[in-house]
Amino acid sequence: MKKIFFLLFLLFLFPYFLKCEEAENIMLFKKKGNVFYWNFLEKKWDDLPEKSNLREGVYVKTGPFSEAIISFGKKAVITLTENTVIKISRGLFKKGKIKEVKVQVPRGKIWSVVEKLPEEESKYEVETPNTVAAVRGTVFMVSFAQQGKSTRVAVISGEVGVLSRITKGYVLLKENMATTVVSNKPPVPPQVLEEKERQEWEKWKQSIPFSEIGIVGGIAEINAMQTMEASRIVRELGITKKGTKKVLKDFENIENAILLFYADTGKVPKKLKDLIENPEIPGWKGPYLAKGTNFMDPYGRPYQYKIKKTPGGKKYIELFTFGFIGAKGATYGEERKLIFIDKLDQMLKKKLSEKNNF
Repeated sequence: MKKIFFLLFLLFLFPYFLKCEEAENIMLFKKKGNVFYWNFLEKKWDDLPEKSNLREGVYVKTGPFSEAIISFGKKAVITLTENTVIKISRGLFKKGKIKEVKVQVPRGKIWSVVEKLPEEESKYEVETPNTVAAVRGTVFMVSFAQQGKSTRVAVISGEVGVLSRITKGYVLLKENMATTVVSNKPPVPPQVLEEKERQEWEKWKQSIPFSEIGIVGGIAEINAMQTMEASRIVRELGITKKGTKKVLKDFENIENAILLFYADTGKVPKKLKDLIENPEIPGWKGPYLAKGTNFMDPYGRPYQYKIKKTPGGKKYIELFTFGFIGAKGATYGEERKLIFIDKLDQMLKKKLSEKNNF
């Protein structure tokens, strides 16, 4: 009788052992400050040492002024900012590739870096109390503010589908786009990523030890800058530090010229040359910049000028330079300025007020 009971017990556990064979090494790879896990047996938060292996169902928490980096094998990394709580609900892998990963964020903010999922049925999801963010391979941020019951999802690269868990609202975010889900409302239409979010990722990127984790493929490319020769980095940063000052000054002058153009014509220029040469628009009283202006960046390439629309239909002007390297997505000296057309009247009033006060 005891043997039969033991065999039945093993059969009951057999699916669990199968699942464990597919489990990848989920680890607290690096931490700063206080990082804890919830001890279910003793009902308290205990210290979580670096290089600790983590299982499905575990809760991890960072304290004030603390950070944590968790690796999911070699295929994904998440970073926890201060005062963040997550639950690793699912962490299944098949032959070293992601089969299903689900992370819940009841409080705080995380950044996820996910290598492209290998199969259509593979899943990588981040949940908050009111939102589900599902990806196919990308770099993105999810934060949840308990006080306002608000979720923010921002995408650096790749695509993320954002679904409200309460309503039927859904949006698809692509590169450099973001959305907010407030309480029980659907996600707002995609908006241009805020510069402070982009800068936050750049800062985080430097702290993630990709080479130590052993991440391969697309994720390794994200950290390519860290593997460049030190001399090249120093040289290029020195050049672009000077170049950035000129770019920002040029953007300021161009923005002021656009405001004058708009004040006279009620329109925005279709191209930068319209600020110097009369485009045959009624009311034009230019030139609005010196006739010798060549609209070249400090690296000898033309400034880029485009009139675009957000997914929500708002028109904006994008001024940018490809920087020192001269290619889209380059790191050094790449600068960008957005001027929303519906804000021009407000900007003009502000300029007029500043002039009168002076």
